[in-house]
Amino acid sequence: MAKVLYFGSLPDRIGRGAEDLFLPKTVHTTRELLRYLRERGKAWEEALNDEQLTITVNKQFLDLDHPISDQDEIALISKGLGR
Repeated sequence: MAKVLYFGSLPDRIGRGAEDLFLPKTVHTTRELLRYLRERGKAWEEALNDEQLTITVNKQFLDLDHPISDQDEIALISKGLGR
C-alpha cells in the first residue's frame, strides 16, 4: 500500500491528512495519482491543482511524471494558503 500524505491547506480542504492507498492498475506516475484522486469529487479536483502542488516521493522532490508504486510514500504539499 502506498502512503499518501497531505500538507498545507490540503487537510482542511479534503478532510484528511494521510491515507494508505492501494494504487489502481491505471496509476503509474504522480500525475496519474492526482488524476485518480481528483475523481473523488469537486473538493478534491479544486484542491489538487497541478500548479498549486509540490510533490515528494520517498522524501525526494520530484516532477509530475515520476513513477510510483504501492511501496512509496507520496506527499502532496499545497503551495498556496487555500481558497
